Amino acid sequence: MMSDDDRKLARKDLIADADLASFSRGQSPGPVRVTAYLAMIFIPIISVLYLWRYSAGFDSQQYWERSEIAEQIAALGGSSADGSQDSVEVVFDPIKEGRKIYQTICMACHQVNGQGLPGAFPPLAESAWVEKNPALLARIVLHGLHGPITVNGTAYNSVMAPLGAVLSDEQIALVLTYVRQEWGNAGSAVETDVVAQARNESSGRAAMWTVEELAPWDTN
Repeated sequence: MMSDDDRKLARKDLIADADLASFSRGQSPGPVRVTAYLAMIFIPIISVLYLWRYSAGFDSQQYWERSEIAEQIAALGGSSADGSQDSVEVVFDPIKEGRKIYQTICMACHQVNGQGLPGAFPPLAESAWVEKNPALLARIVLHGLHGPITVNGTAYNSVMAPLGAVLSDEQIALVLTYVRQEWGNAGSAVETDVVAQARNESSGRAAMWTVEELAPWDTN
């Protein structure tokens, strides 16, 4: 005779088998499980965004780079490793800073090589979209994008989350500059003022953009 625990386990096995059978027949496993699968994808992304937003700007890579430079100077007879005699100047590299933001925020969907995920998230590599008007791109990053879009001849119908509440104008300009000059793209750098103006002009917007709504800024 089966115990209550045995019955619960058997029921779970039946549900799992039903889901697998549904997938094999090309059927949907049901709205509850679809929601669970989506949650498995988006919860890690949301967690990364939260940590980025409240990390107080701490950058472990930059910290170690500064430490290594200080050690090298000390070994050559310069200032001490703790920087007590001379400060260590680190040259600001916008591409490098943009790459850090991309790897933290964007890479989960668009991948480390900018190729995206087939059928889900479009590529950024060698993409005509990436080289469009910076004012258009700034609006996408600020408020997100949903609905149909064609990139490199392939149609997509997905969602890009809005990042305006997470990233500053400077950070958006940096990550856009990096993307526009990486993976075969040849776009110009994006100025912080362009992002600031886009944020100001669309400050009352709550919804994500569609491709059709972005047409007024699709000028190149």
